[in-house]
Amino acid sequence: MKELLKFDNLCLTYGHNTILDHISASISERDFIVLTGPNGGGKTTLLQIIAGLLPPTAGHIVCRPGLTLGYLPQYRGIDRDFPITVGEVVLSGLQNRKRLFASFSRQQEEQVDRVLERLQISQLKERPIKGLSGGQWQRVLLGRAIVSQPDLLLLDEPDTHLDLEGKDFLYNLLREENSRSAVLLVSHDATVSNTTMWEVKDGQLRPVREIV
Repeated sequence: MKELLKFDNLCLTYGHNTILDHISASISERDFIVLTGPNGGGKTTLLQIIAGLLPPTAGHIVCRPGLTLGYLPQYRGIDRDFPITVGEVVLSGLQNRKRLFASFSRQQEEQVDRVLERLQISQLKERPIKGLSGGQWQRVLLGRAIVSQPDLLLLDEPDTHLDLEGKDFLYNLLREENSRSAVLLVSHDATVSNTTMWEVKDGQLRPVREIV
């Protein structure tokens, strides 16, 4: 598979604390990588650096030209009291696919409808986000991440607030997405099948094993 991005000797320090210490790896098309490690070990930090939200102290990332990302952060940065509907949140995932000040196209609206149907939340499209359950909100934000059909999905603990059935649904859907998108996700569930496992611990990144 063709390489999507490569990072070399990434470092991140806060004061005297080293979060990431000269880590290097690459991600290729259709990779499915689960990132594990202790709380505060640097998993979220690594995703934020790859997403371009946090500059590393040292090192660099080389991306394939035109690489597109879908990102589901751990801390959901939308005020749940904000007067916006489920459909509008998912549609915002296409914001970078339209011209500035232009309206969303009918094709993009239909794209949102298809994602809502796949996530089994079509009935929530016009509902304000206030009052959604944790599991429903998680599906909405996942929809926003996947609606643009990105080359790489960065998902920070997407199984939060999900019961066992919800987790099964999530990972089945991500398997479908993996046919066109590489996946890098943070999870404390180390039993996801057919994945590559990376661990971030003590500032280091190391491959743990492949689970089949």
